[in-house]
Amino acid sequence: MDDATQGLTALLSWATDFYGFAYYLAVSFAAALLGVARIFVVVWALATKKENAKSYLTAWLVCAIFTLLFITNK
Repeated sequence: MDDATQGLTALLSWATDFYGFAYYLAVSFAAALLGVARIFVVVWALATKKENAKSYLTAWLVCAIFTLLFITNK
């Protein structure tokens, strides 16, 4: 029985570490994706006055809000 308890304790430790790493990776990926999208929206679409620039900006803001909710809701 002690072997099973030790195994489950080791598995819990590994799962906790994996969750932390996966969360950090997801946050970093989301930040990079929003940064690249912001360059597209602000620099290219708004500066060149494309016809859908305002909808691009709105979509980027919605994505940024959802990303911030995801990050702060750990």
